Amino acid sequence: MWGPGGDRGLYKSTDYGATWDSVLYISPNTGVTDVAMDPRDPDVLYAASYQRRRHVWTLINGGPEGAIHKSTDGGKTWNKLTSGLPSGDIGRIGLSVSTVNPDYIYAIIEAQGKSGGFFKSTNRGVTWEKMNEVVSSSAQYYSEIFCDPIDVNKVYLLDTFSQITTDCGKTFTPISTKGRHVDDHAFWINPGNPNHFLIGGDGGIYETFDGGLSFHFKDNLPITQFYRVSVDNHEPFYRVMGGTQDNNSMIVPSQTINEEGIVNADFIPLVGGDGYEALTDPDNPNIIYCLWQYGGLTRHDLQSGEITSIKPQEGKGDHPYRWNWDTPLIVSLMQTDFMLLQIKFLEVMIKETRGR
Repeated sequence: MWGPGGDRGLYKSTDYGATWDSVLYISPNTGVTDVAMDPRDPDVLYAASYQRRRHVWTLINGGPEGAIHKSTDGGKTWNKLTSGLPSGDIGRIGLSVSTVNPDYIYAIIEAQGKSGGFFKSTNRGVTWEKMNEVVSSSAQYYSEIFCDPIDVNKVYLLDTFSQITTDCGKTFTPISTKGRHVDDHAFWINPGNPNHFLIGGDGGIYETFDGGLSFHFKDNLPITQFYRVSVDNHEPFYRVMGGTQDNNSMIVPSQTINEEGIVNADFIPLVGGDGYEALTDPDNPNIIYCLWQYGGLTRHDLQSGEITSIKPQEGKGDHPYRWNWDTPLIVSLMQTDFMLLQIKFLEVMIKETRGR
């Protein structure tokens, strides 16, 4: 993640995954983030290369090695597609080939300036037409598109707020988020009924049977991602707490006297956002320190319900603090013992001084 690598690129297996061969290698700084196959001919492939470098302090989200490549011999040789496509520094690219008419290829391209956008080819990538300036809200995080199995002009774009186009990208319409979380990353559409599809994202899995007007949430899947987990000294049952990916920080008892066990109602939200550390005061389990992204730090009093921001602030005239996405937090568990030790030490020093 933090430097160049020699294993980037596109790999191919002809023995059901037992062995793999590199078929498209660009450079140690550039990998392949998407590949699409012509459903009529498995030897016709389209691949998107992505040049990037992640540092703690910044993201280099593109470069001149980003491009769309095409192979007509199963990956043995590749040609770079350029006609009608942006040049210069190219970011992440998402590709999709229509199963209705595989001559139609769609691409969403992040590029320098305003040269990126949503592109269409109707001749297998020979030439491209820019249909719209729409790009992903965070290309390195999204940039996935899916063609409709019935309508060649209809394409789904996953994003923080996903969208649909029914006119090859000229216009886009938001997919409803009523009763549904945002940040979509996975998509499946019924090949025989395009009104039936599933979206997976930061909030779980949602299913629609009316083309996205309404969704059913699958609430029986234990799929929450916890960044950090800790426990406290609460009695009679200690509690487990932690921060989840884009679904708040929470605390829940390790046991209950409910014959049904722990239920959803036992979870208490602490703070929102992407939760990280959640640590309690070692002497008072009702005081919890919680974090969310970019150093957001709070002191949560479960007894009174008071939530106070205690995020460190730069002084007047100082440079602004720079926070990473995930900020570590440590609460001393030895504070009380250490203070007692200091008192004992002072008592000994006083006695020795008086003795002299």
